[in-house]
Parts: sequence; structure tokens; C-alpha cells
Amino acid sequence: METGLFDVPTLSYQLIIEKDMKTLNMDQPTTPETLIHATSNHPKKVGIIGAGVSGLVTAKTMREHGFEVVLFEKEAELGGVWISNRRYPNVTTQNTRDTYTFSDFPMPKHFPEWPTGEQVQQYLMSYAREFMILPYIQFSTKVELAEPIEDGKRGWLLHISQNGNLTNVTVDFLVVCNGVFSEPNMPQIQGRDVFKGQVLHSTQFRQEHLDAAKTQKVAVVGFAKSAHDILSQVSNVSEKPVCIYREAKWKMPRIFLGLNFKYLLLHRFGESLFPYRFLYGIHKFLHGPMGKPVTDLLVKGIGKAVAAQLKLKKSGLLPDKPFDSIANCSIGLTSDNFYERAANGEIQLEKGEISRYVADGVVLTNGKKITADTFVFATGFRQTVPFFDRTISYKLRNTKGWFQLYRNVLPTDVPNLSFVGYNPSLFTPFTSELAAHYSAQYFKGQLNVPSAEGMKKEIAQHQAWLAKRAPHGHSSGTCIIPFSFHHADELMRDMGLNTRRTRNPIKEFMAPFNPGMYKGLTQELQTLPSVKTPAKSGEPLVEA
Repeated sequence: METGLFDVPTLSYQLIIEKDMKTLNMDQPTTPETLIHATSNHPKKVGIIGAGVSGLVTAKTMREHGFEVVLFEKEAELGGVWISNRRYPNVTTQNTRDTYTFSDFPMPKHFPEWPTGEQVQQYLMSYAREFMILPYIQFSTKVELAEPIEDGKRGWLLHISQNGNLTNVTVDFLVVCNGVFSEPNMPQIQGRDVFKGQVLHSTQFRQEHLDAAKTQKVAVVGFAKSAHDILSQVSNVSEKPVCIYREAKWKMPRIFLGLNFKYLLLHRFGESLFPYRFLYGIHKFLHGPMGKPVTDLLVKGIGKAVAAQLKLKKSGLLPDKPFDSIANCSIGLTSDNFYERAANGEIQLEKGEISRYVADGVVLTNGKKITADTFVFATGFRQTVPFFDRTISYKLRNTKGWFQLYRNVLPTDVPNLSFVGYNPSLFTPFTSELAAHYSAQYFKGQLNVPSAEGMKKEIAQHQAWLAKRAPHGHSSGTCIIPFSFHHADELMRDMGLNTRRTRNPIKEFMAPFNPGMYKGLTQELQTLPSVKTPAKSGEPLVEA
């Protein structure tokens, strides 16, 4: 019986790859040995680090633009944050099903409104099969060092390890798709060797730990969605788990006053309630002398309604900051039962930071002792690029550690290199898809970008604004949320594409985001006239 497209996890990767190879008339899958002798002959070869959401759409997009591709994935399966050994039990997307997709490959209608992590991985596997990407992925392959050839002008020499074997691979262009959630952030706290219990990051929390919670005291550190998800599940089986948090933050209910969250904020009008760097058109009115009082009243009204629905005063979780602070590099959704149980006292709330471990728990900076058997740190991620040496890393990040990427995609001083997925948004699959097209146009010399002076000035101005707007949640300079549409429009305009996608501007402004409106960008780009002053992919975008 033929296996359904969305049932592929039931097959072994090897069987699937072999089947797709036959379809592609390939004698063998791409291996390090077959890549060693890459030459300058066309088509050019693009190396891609990572086979998650961004890596997969980059591979598909680059092939559409005429490039050869090879993906290096250090794990044994594809999916990035959605792989089986990184997702905690019952994790779901924050996005609704129809907004967390690529432009030309919707999720199946039988998936729930908020798909599970397993379903997202199934979707990504199906995408990889549909567009014949699997044969080009090197699984269990780590890029140890990415070394520029003649400062990157002649491509990249990749030192990779696979099953204990070290090999060198040459590619013409390199795209970093390891993501902004690749390295779990684990705070270093004094006395870890004293504590007799278990310490985990949220990405390590598994069903076995949830089962063990039936007889254990569990404390979760953090206030992000993962912290609330785990606390909600632990509270189903354990008496009064502990939530240790530094600051209460606003969260949006998935269903707000009977209305799906996507109808409230996942559209252009919802984004326009928050002021961007530049105000134009309707945004200028909404945040100008005439419209701002009404806009502020609407935002405050939403905040009051959210506080009432989630019983934030009763639980003591009413944030100190106003509701518009929710637009601070992330918009978190509520987890099932968390706020209800917090208000009813079924989840112990402890505001503070951990000072040190003791044998049976931790002591907070306020002196209070928290006793627990297991501590789960839902403390986010660090953005790292360990495969670059110090020289390249110095060119990619400033002294604060912020990535210096034009439009969150192109480094200014390193040629033939781009980043996809370093623009996480409310619609990450889509914005990664746009960044992949942006990268392809740059590699082809068909991207019209500002002058050397202009690009550095733009990065500096944008990050100065970002530092004021989100001083503690800037994601190393890659923060986009909540301005996903603004960011997408900037990429589209740079590529010479029309930002208006339908003949109904009112619907486009008010309706929940539909990635399908952007289907066929490769064909649109091919119809554009040649760029008069393209960025030269073989040279740095900015002069030294």
C-alpha cells in the first residue's frame, strides 16, 4: 500500500531517500566524497548548514533559482527545533495551522488549528519529499569549520565530520540556517554540584520526566510559552509545581473573547497597532495626532480584557508594564490551564532569580528557599555560529554580540555568505522563504542594495531603535516581532517585487495572514529587468 505524504515518519529515512533518488535519476545520494571536487562550472553549488524550517526552504528555493545544493544536518533527522529529541511532550505551535506554512505547501486540513510538534515535523518531511530535497541532505554531519577561500571571494571550504570521518567540501556560496534557537541557554548557577536532584533545559524534558513528576516536586524557571506548557502538564499529575520567574509578561489567549487570536493580531492591521521605525500611510495616521488617542485606547482596552479573562490580578501575574509591551520581540500565547491554575493556587508562583543551589533545592536572591526534585530551565536559547573562526565571527557581530546583517540576511563584510532564519517572525516559514529568495538574488548579482555607506548606516540606525524598543529581548540584534509584515515588505521592495498581493487591499489589511498570496516568487523574479547596480556576490557588500 502506498504511504501517504503526511505519514512519512513511519518509513525509514534511508528508504525514503532511495525512493526519491530513483525519481531524480540519481545513482547515489549526495555524500561528502561526491562533493569534494566542486568546481567553478555552472551551476554553482550552495552549501546550507541546517535542515530545519529555514534550511529546507532555502534548499528548495536555491534549486528553483538554478543552483545545486547540499545540506549539512548534524542531527539524524530533519526539523530543527521540531525534531524528536528536542520537543517536550505535547508541544504545539504558537501559530495557527494556516499561518505557519510555506507559500506553496499548506498544512493538511485535518491538522488541528495549533499543530503538535510531531505534526510540524511530519509537514516538514512531506515538504522535503514533495520538492525532492532529501537526497541532498547529509544527516549526522557537522560542519566543524567554514573557511573562506580568498576571503570568501572564491567560495568556502567546509571541514565536516560524519560518523567519525573528517572530510573537506568546497562550495561556491554558503547559507547559515542553524537558526536562532540552536543552542539552549542554561544559566550558570553556583552550587550545581551540591544539588542532589535533576536539572534540565526545556528541550530535554521528555515523557519520562513527566511520568516521574507524579511522585516528585518540579520547579520550572522562566515565563515563556515552554515554561507554561510544562507547568500545565506537570500540574495535571503533580501537586503544586513551582514557577520561578523574573518578570510577569503579557500573553495572548488563543481564544480571546470567543475569537481566534489570528483574527486579532495576525494581520496587517494588528501589526499597525504598534509603531514601527518609519510611519507611512495608515500607520502615520494611527500613530499621529488624530489617530494615536484612538489606537492607544484600543490597545489599552485589549489589555484590560486580557487581564480580566486570564484573572491576572487574582493570580498576581498582572505585568507591571502596559499591554503594548507585548510587542517586544515575541508575542507569547497562553498555555492550556496555566493561568486558571495559577489563579486557583494550583501552581506555586515565585517571583525572583536563583542565587544558588542547595542540596534539596535553590535559594532565591530574596533569600527564599525553593525545595524541588527537578528544575527545568525554560530560559531560551543562545545564538551561536561555532563553525566560523574568530576572524569571521568578528566581522559578523559587533562588540555587544549583535549580528551585523543587512535586512537580517546579508553580512556586510563577508562575501558569498547569507543567513536565513535569522529573521524569526510571526510567520517564520514565510519570512525564511523570503530570505532564501533574497539570498539567491544576491548570489546571482541581481539584488539592488544601498551603497556601502548606506548599508552600514541602516544597520546602525535599525539596531539603535531596536535597543530602545527591546533592551532585554533583542535576540542578538535579529528581533523582528511584531513587525513581520514590515520586514517582509522591506525584503520584497529590495527585490523589486510588489508588496500588494491581491486586488482587495482592505481584505489584505484586515484578514489573517495567508502565505499563499506569495506563491510563485521565483517566476515573478525571473520576469524582472536586470538590476543596474547589483551587489557583487564575490565582494564584501561594504568597503573595509
